[in-house]
Amino acid sequence: MHLKGFAPILLVLPVAIITLLSLTATIAKGHNQETRLFPETISRFIKVNKPPVTQKNEPGNLSSTPTPAPTDKPSPIQEYLAVAKEAPSPSPIPTPAPKPASSGGGNTTSGGNYIVATFNLSSITVVTDSANDDNCSNNCPAKSLAQFISENGGRAGINGTYFCPPDYSWCSGKVNTYDFPVWNNRKKKWMEAEKLFWDGRGMMIFRGGSPQFYPCAKCSNASSDITGGIVNYPSLLAGGQILVADSAKGTRNGIGFGNGKLFLVSARNSSYLDLANIFKSLGATDALNLDGGGSTALYDGGYRAGPGRALPNAIIVK
Repeated sequence: MHLKGFAPILLVLPVAIITLLSLTATIAKGHNQETRLFPETISRFIKVNKPPVTQKNEPGNLSSTPTPAPTDKPSPIQEYLAVAKEAPSPSPIPTPAPKPASSGGGNTTSGGNYIVATFNLSSITVVTDSANDDNCSNNCPAKSLAQFISENGGRAGINGTYFCPPDYSWCSGKVNTYDFPVWNNRKKKWMEAEKLFWDGRGMMIFRGGSPQFYPCAKCSNASSDITGGIVNYPSLLAGGQILVADSAKGTRNGIGFGNGKLFLVSARNSSYLDLANIFKSLGATDALNLDGGGSTALYDGGYRAGPGRALPNAIIVK
């Protein structure tokens, strides 16, 4: 009786043990899954928020420069662009209407210390004019070079002879007078004609665009069938030969011609010899010095040199 009652217990015991082991395994599995979730969550947080790592470029390391940490302060270029964007646009400067091209192919250029206006002689007329219509002994009239050009229908010009300016004390009593003959093309006569044949002066005359030069003015016949004529000193070039040899520097101006061209030149810090060499380098064969210094004025569609003092006479290119 006693053994028969114990048998059912022995049969149930293995089943209970198997069930207990299975339940234990299930609980352990669930616990392991929960412990794996926590480190994965922490790992993602670190990846998103960790500060940038500064890399050192060791020799042979070709990695790019690390990106700097973000900042709220704008870069200098951002600040510049912001200011430029906010600043009002400047008002456009009006472009002046271009001057009509010279019928003589005028071209003003500079070469170091000088400015030259060049024209084709075959396409221009050169005239000379004086502010006075008769000989004058004191307080003589004077005009700007631009006024001379405008009144004669020209487009270019240069100052003329030496004269006695009002700012020279020794010119008191003979202001704006000149001792160098000039052809007044409006009146068709020579101003200061009695001085045409004084020694040591050169003469340049024009019949339209046809020039002639006399390094010895008194050797000429003082033509009256001309459009322009001026006497001054010194003569610079004649037949391609240089006629001066001085070395004193100043602002020099002159007129010359050669190879079908007319040249109006203004040169700074130059001697008469320098001016002669400038004309020769341009291709001139004949050239005459004009007034300089504070009387300097060269105009070609606008002032290229000067303007200086008001002038009693001038050379005009039409």
